[in-house]
Amino acid sequence: MTADVATLIGLVGGVLLVAFAVLTVVGVVLISRRARRDALTPPPGRTDAGVALVRADTAVREGEDELGYALAQFGEDRTSDFRAALVAARADLDKAFRYQQRLEDAEPDTDRQRREWTREIQALATRAEKTVQDESERYRSLRRAEADAPETIALLRRNLGAARERRAGSATTVAELSRAYPEDTIAVIAGNLAAADAALDRADVAITAAEAGISQVSSVTPRLEEAEDAIRECAQLLDAIDRRRDELAKAVAGIQAIEAEEKGSLADARALRDDPPDPDSGAAVNDAIAALEGELQAVTAKGKRDPVADLDRLVDASDKLDIAVAAARNQQRRLEGARSALAGALVSARTQLAAVSDYIGSHGGSAGARTRLAQGERELLLAENEADPVAALDAARRAQTHARDADALARY
Repeated sequence: MTADVATLIGLVGGVLLVAFAVLTVVGVVLISRRARRDALTPPPGRTDAGVALVRADTAVREGEDELGYALAQFGEDRTSDFRAALVAARADLDKAFRYQQRLEDAEPDTDRQRREWTREIQALATRAEKTVQDESERYRSLRRAEADAPETIALLRRNLGAARERRAGSATTVAELSRAYPEDTIAVIAGNLAAADAALDRADVAITAAEAGISQVSSVTPRLEEAEDAIRECAQLLDAIDRRRDELAKAVAGIQAIEAEEKGSLADARALRDDPPDPDSGAAVNDAIAALEGELQAVTAKGKRDPVADLDRLVDASDKLDIAVAAARNQQRRLEGARSALAGALVSARTQLAAVSDYIGSHGGSAGARTRLAQGERELLLAENEADPVAALDAARRAQTHARDADALARY
């Protein structure tokens, strides 16, 4: 019995030992895996921030090298912006490194602090990288322009020749305008030819300087830009001459169109003036006719004239005639409508007043009824003697109203 118990105890102990050993191994494996995961998994955003920091530092270092090349080629003055950009980028980068140092030091940090610092690192590093890259690209573009300078100079020479040819044509245009129009009409372009000549001379000097600069250790880009600006200025000055020529030509065409159009309008207006709906309307139409005829005679007179100003006055005179004719025709329609309605209104008023008068005569009536009847008879008398059909119609309608009121008062 004792031996069996001992044997049993030994077996149980062995199983427990094996189980303990297995659990120990599993625990070690789990702990090892967790430690490895924690080591390989940095705080949220830290990997992106670290990459951004490395890239920014690389960009600033390369930018400093780029500044050295730019200084040698373009000089201190033209690279001052690049130098200022590098200073700003380096300040951002230094601040980002200080935040990174806080993340890596031995002092414990809260999760919130680590997230905020990580975001700051990424924002500062990204801004520093972009600042330097933008300036570097600008100066690389300048160097490409320097490399392409021979082709650019050849193009500018061709453009300069074309501008000189166009200037000759513009001189002819200005001469023609001067013969056709008074000085104040073309005053806005009077100095354009001289200004264009000055711009062409500046372009020629700048191109010549650029040609000489190609063989020297100096930047020709400013000279190329100066030449481009001068040729562009010349083109704008000559464009203004062409625009003024076209404006004056359109004004002349507009005057001719109004002359043709207003022949029919004047004929209709004269007919309306000779048979106006009333004296006031006739006088207004007559004044408008005289004003338009005066402007038409003026624009056809000999000598230099400003067609733009002439066109403005013609349009105003034409508008005034249209307004006067429209008002007269409205008055004419109003009078014709009143005449048409007046006869019926008079018959109606007479009939109603006579019926009320007969009723009061046979049945009697109150003072109010008799007063309304008397008012109606007075309005009828006015309507029968009024020369203005509109006023006569209004009086006849008032007479009808008084007749109805008198009848109602007499009966009730």
